[in-house]
Amino acid sequence: MCVSSTSLSLSINGNLHGYFKGKRGLRQGDPMSLYLFTLVMEVHTRILNYSASLASNFRFHPKCEKQNIINLCFADDLFIFSHGDTRSAKIILDSINAFKDMSGLVPSMPKSNVFFCNVSDQIKQTILEIMPFEEGSLPVRYLGVPLISTQLLYKDCNVLLERMEKRITDWRNKSLSFARRLQLVRKVLSSLHFYWVLVFILQQRLVHDLECKMRRFLWSQGDLVKGKAKVAWKLLCVPQYEGGLGIRRISDFNKALMTKHVWSLLNRRESLWVKWIYSYRLKERNFWDIPIQQNCSCGWRKILQRRNHIWTLIGDGQSSSLWFEKWAEICPINNYVSPREINRAGFTLGSKVADLVDDGIWKWHVAWLDLFHVLISLPSIHPRPNVFDSLIWKDSDGIDRVFSLNVVWDTLRFRQETVAWHKVVWSQVRHLAQMHQISGKWEDICCWLLPRANSNSAKSVIGKLLVVATAYFIWQEWNRRLFSNDIRKIEQIRDIVAANVRLKLVTLRFKNSSQVGRFVEAWNLPRELVIYDT
Repeated sequence: MCVSSTSLSLSINGNLHGYFKGKRGLRQGDPMSLYLFTLVMEVHTRILNYSASLASNFRFHPKCEKQNIINLCFADDLFIFSHGDTRSAKIILDSINAFKDMSGLVPSMPKSNVFFCNVSDQIKQTILEIMPFEEGSLPVRYLGVPLISTQLLYKDCNVLLERMEKRITDWRNKSLSFARRLQLVRKVLSSLHFYWVLVFILQQRLVHDLECKMRRFLWSQGDLVKGKAKVAWKLLCVPQYEGGLGIRRISDFNKALMTKHVWSLLNRRESLWVKWIYSYRLKERNFWDIPIQQNCSCGWRKILQRRNHIWTLIGDGQSSSLWFEKWAEICPINNYVSPREINRAGFTLGSKVADLVDDGIWKWHVAWLDLFHVLISLPSIHPRPNVFDSLIWKDSDGIDRVFSLNVVWDTLRFRQETVAWHKVVWSQVRHLAQMHQISGKWEDICCWLLPRANSNSAKSVIGKLLVVATAYFIWQEWNRRLFSNDIRKIEQIRDIVAANVRLKLVTLRFKNSSQVGRFVEAWNLPRELVIYDT
């Protein structure tokens, strides 16, 4: 179907003429082409691995040999790694030529580069004579993210700011309502930095500038006209059921993604990155007791700092670290007891929970209880035989939750109290947006929100009328104060809302019931004007 269902047109002098059905081959952007490319690149990977295994003089790139990493590819981007010597470069070139003869795929010379690090000028020149590519300069970008080993600097992120500014500038040329700008902020602008927050902990200065652009676009008035913010940004960045607009703050989402990396490491997720971390970073050590050293990379330091947000549910206690894991509220214990004190007392850093608990009683030294009073508050642990220890996530209320990115973000974010009116407002507005009827005017939204009396209870009808009328007259009062400097008292606005709801109720049909009678009396409606459904 991907081949035979396509239609092709001819572009002559910039104009399309006619069309004809496809018979063979795939068109550009076909959804099937990604899978075919993956299969073809798998052949290329096997050629590289086979050539490296046969050649005794091939040398892997540093910290790539244990995992046999020679190449990485995503879509049409291909990275090939090796040690900086002429023999390894010759083997790679031969493999590329063999793959070219088999598949007909030729590297794009203008888009291909060779990158060197700690290679002498003489060897570098020899490799450039072997490789038909130009020398590139680091850092290089992959998936739009700069590949650097040092801490991410503000100047490295200029491309992200420029990309967001370009999107906003294109949208400002169009007339967009507030609802449409909100959707663009939530769905487009909030996703531009996804790969960045997946890899790096962004600087606060960068986060502030990105959110500043999003905030200015949301409150802008027309083309390039700066608007005044009506509500604080942190109040907008909470879910709708807490009175916000459902925008996710970049820093909260960034921390949640870093926590997800920790979860992948602890569960040994089937991933090349996880295997690499265990081979070169952990080196068969326990992830919990890896110290945070000053000379480690910034990214690795941030990942280690997120460890204590994940809890351990004790089963038999045979695999949970006594000192470093968070299995109780006051844990980890190493925050209070130093490794020197642990060794001096005859314990080891590798001690497990089961080693120091016997039928719910802790086997601490008596002197320790006087020296470290926090140990007295440890809960009683009753190991369960044949039950493995497991990892859990506790939300902000201390409730065990199934780990997911959304749950982690919900725990880390700024929180507000739940508002009672969110279901009344957002369920109607969401359905309105799905019907493509939003015009940006309160009059249109109010008319759509008014329900038929025979489809809802009297209580529901009056409640919705109150919400709509209140929203409309608050909006009207805002315009009067802004453009006419005409200010009415709160009591006046309240009376106007009640009067309009009362007039609307007189025009609706109600069932003749005791509940309706109470509403008629409470709203002081003339009984002779109330219309009852017969």
